[in-house]
Amino acid sequence: MDDDNSRTLDFKEFVKGLNDYAMMIDKEEAQEIFRIFDKDGSGTIDFDEFLVTLRVSLGIYVITALS
Repeated sequence: MDDDNSRTLDFKEFVKGLNDYAMMIDKEEAQEIFRIFDKDGSGTIDFDEFLVTLRVSLGIYVITALS
């Protein structure tokens, strides 16, 4: 997804990555998801932000599924 090898994802790369994985969502939904991942509000998602958000989301999913 990191097309420019900056080790971060900007919004354009993020949306392209979603589309590459057949996640067709509208721009407003993509912006909302991007803001969730972009913890520090820098306008980019770094690897740590990406992993932390996935871990939290997966953890909530597992807890909900097991309840």
